[in-house]
Amino acid sequence: MLKRLGVTGAVVAVAALAAGSVGPAAGTDDHGSRTIRVVSHNTEESFVDVGKHGFSLGDEFVFTSRLTRHGHKVGHTGVVCTITSVKREESQCVGSAKLGRGEITIQGLQADDPQVFSFAITGGTGAFEGAEGTLVVRELRHNRELLSFHLSD
Repeated sequence: MLKRLGVTGAVVAVAALAAGSVGPAAGTDDHGSRTIRVVSHNTEESFVDVGKHGFSLGDEFVFTSRLTRHGHKVGHTGVVCTITSVKREESQCVGSAKLGRGEITIQGLQADDPQVFSFAITGGTGAFEGAEGTLVVRELRHNRELLSFHLSD
């Protein structure tokens, strides 16, 4: 679960970054929405054991990630995932991606250990004001994810 929380955070960050400030690798579908893809790599991470010793309700996984496109840094993220169910291995994650032109926020529940999962884009600032859509995260390898950021127009 801790590994997955790290992946989740990186994904959230990458997706947010990809949404607005990074231009290439984007496509448009028939409904006018954009899809942008970036790679996220965790650079700092920590598990905060706040309750009963070991994995328990309220524990948090906090991390930041570097967002890249074609090997060049395009931004970073900050994410906090709080354990909401030990039985389902579920956490509530909230993240922000800081971009040169603004920020994008993402939120959602993540459970178990899927290779692909998604989060809601909940808003943004600056160039991303009013952002909405879905972030899809695909694990590539330990602490690296491909983020596909689907922005609704």
